[in-house]
Amino acid sequence: MTRSTTVPLLFLVFSAAAMGLATVSDGNIDFAIDTAVFDIGAGDTLLLEVYQEADIAQFSQDSDGMCLYTTEISLISAQGDTLAVDIWNTPVSWSEAGSAVNCKLLPVLEGDWVLTVSMTDVANGMQGVAVRELAVEQPGHFSEIELARTIMPAVSGSVNSLLKGSLIVFPAASTRFVVPGESMLYTYQELYSLGGADILRHSRLLNPEGLTIFARPADAISIPEGMETVALTDSIDLSVVQVPGLYSISVTYTQNGDTLGSVTKPLVVELFRPVADSGQAVESGLSRCLDELPLLLSQEEAEMFNRLDTEGQELYYDNYWGDRTQERNGFLDRSRVVASRYSTFDKEGWRTDRGRVYLIYGEPDEVESNPFSTTQSPFEIWSYYSSGQESFAFADLMGNGDYLQIYSTVEGEVSYQNWQDMLMNVSAGGSTDDEEGF
Repeated sequence: MTRSTTVPLLFLVFSAAAMGLATVSDGNIDFAIDTAVFDIGAGDTLLLEVYQEADIAQFSQDSDGMCLYTTEISLISAQGDTLAVDIWNTPVSWSEAGSAVNCKLLPVLEGDWVLTVSMTDVANGMQGVAVRELAVEQPGHFSEIELARTIMPAVSGSVNSLLKGSLIVFPAASTRFVVPGESMLYTYQELYSLGGADILRHSRLLNPEGLTIFARPADAISIPEGMETVALTDSIDLSVVQVPGLYSISVTYTQNGDTLGSVTKPLVVELFRPVADSGQAVESGLSRCLDELPLLLSQEEAEMFNRLDTEGQELYYDNYWGDRTQERNGFLDRSRVVASRYSTFDKEGWRTDRGRVYLIYGEPDEVESNPFSTTQSPFEIWSYYSSGQESFAFADLMGNGDYLQIYSTVEGEVSYQNWQDMLMNVSAGGSTDDEEGF
């Protein structure tokens, strides 16, 4: 049996070739920011999108389990003139795992600018500050690339701050991805003034040496006549990464064999790799996963466990695993992956349906994923071949990123007879009378 550890990377080790990575804050609050510039068809005025990402656990919580932090942004020219400033408060449910993500839109002109972002914990005054120098240029035909952790269709009438047209784009402001927890990254980009053109898009993932390790077949894109702006999304497979380091996404557009333009975006990939089992519990922060343990227990055992105080739960936890160190470490490994992969803004990873299944059954042998469709809700089908051809289906029925379990071949698991029909009803999200199991 093996356990896992994250192979960390320090942003400071990268040279000037790493320009375009996230800017990391200084101070007592740790967060990262990234930016992208878009053309909004307003003459010389462009749109600067500022993405922010912070771990929720570092903020203090009140008696209701809520955090409140203040974000302040300013954009100042090299001559000291202020072009934009904004300040707002963000309430969020405290969780040990998960990140708070935001996007702020600012007007910007071509030239050199200094962007300053501060985050302050309202309860205790602790603050972090990130400063980023920007050299803004007109995008031409192609905007900069926004890295995203997921992209999903928005429900009608959505006012989500991450909304872009009919899509909700969750930015990866840290420009950092952990594999295998995040085996897929997504991109958002805009094309301008190419109406009537038929072009090809070539997307590649380049390793630290600049060599291609993943290349998607060229996408044929036909832009309708008269269309000034086209929004494009893409997904890149990170599971091919075997060595941690500085990677980059390269997107090139061609027409009739001629190159129209190319845009690159750097990112950091870290590995969550197995190491030999030392026979000891992993890092103290995950030495006991008390909240997750009831998922492995019977209903009666779980009810008893939840009635215990913290000291009693710790004793029960230790007695449950006993001398089964390898099994315990495997459970801790799965807990870490679930926290990294399935946590959302308002829900810890183990509370999600996919997180619960992963904790109980482990990594699926195969995942069929369909995140983008105009006729179906986003869904995933997990298959386990080593345990009797069992499978699970999850769907984002509400378009909010919460994948609900709608089908399983495992006896006693939630399963709906009409689960395939539920995928087609993209506007639905209510319950059904055809549930099997509990």
